[in-house]
Amino acid sequence: MDESTAASSAPSSSPACKPEERPPSDPAVRQRLLQFPHLAALASVTLECLVRCGSPRTLAADERVIRQGEPGHALLIVLHGRLKMTRSLENGREVLLALFNPGDLVGVAAGLGGQVSDASVTAMESSLCLELPREPLLEALAGEPGLLADLLPVLTRRVAECGNCVVEGTFFRVEPRIARLLLKLAESVGRQEDGEDNAVFVPVPLSRQDLADMAGTTLETSIRILSRWGKEDLVETRPDGFLIRRPRDLEALCGG
Repeated sequence: MDESTAASSAPSSSPACKPEERPPSDPAVRQRLLQFPHLAALASVTLECLVRCGSPRTLAADERVIRQGEPGHALLIVLHGRLKMTRSLENGREVLLALFNPGDLVGVAAGLGGQVSDASVTAMESSLCLELPREPLLEALAGEPGLLADLLPVLTRRVAECGNCVVEGTFFRVEPRIARLLLKLAESVGRQEDGEDNAVFVPVPLSRQDLADMAGTTLETSIRILSRWGKEDLVETRPDGFLIRRPRDLEALCGG
């Protein structure tokens, strides 16, 4: 089956998640989920439901798992790697909307609701996800209402973050928005740079246009800000990501 068929086919043959029919859970998948604090905080029975209802799915770099304009049939939890959400505009340009790192839920609205997705999701690198088909998951939630109450904060987590992005885009200048974006990436996937006091490397290769799209600004403004930060030895742009040399100074820019 080719990628297009796999992405659009409905999971009608997937087994239901009724307690008496669930297959044995995968302990390796469970251990991966427990690495993420917001998932580890779930009740044991909720976590078990996710593991039993889902199945691991490996994605190759540049493989598209959700297609704009097609109905969703599953949501995913990123276990390893990184995914990106993009939207194709009428003028042919593709705009970067969001990044998904390990522990993030992807495609919640379209996956659970079955509606047409207004954006595409693609693996940025070789990635591993837990794919949760809609029908089996909804059956499990309907059969055990307590699961939904436990899972709801996790499902709405990204919605709250998007709401914060709207507020930032309305009330903050562009420089603080880009600073917040880089610091958020540093918090989720950054690592200390060897031989650099307090410096944090963010291993996410983003173009100036990507940063402009995510910060809600123009390419020219993004270029100007990153160029100035480079001259000030604040943020160094590398082919494989960004080196934040002085995180505290970058944090100080976030209040304006």
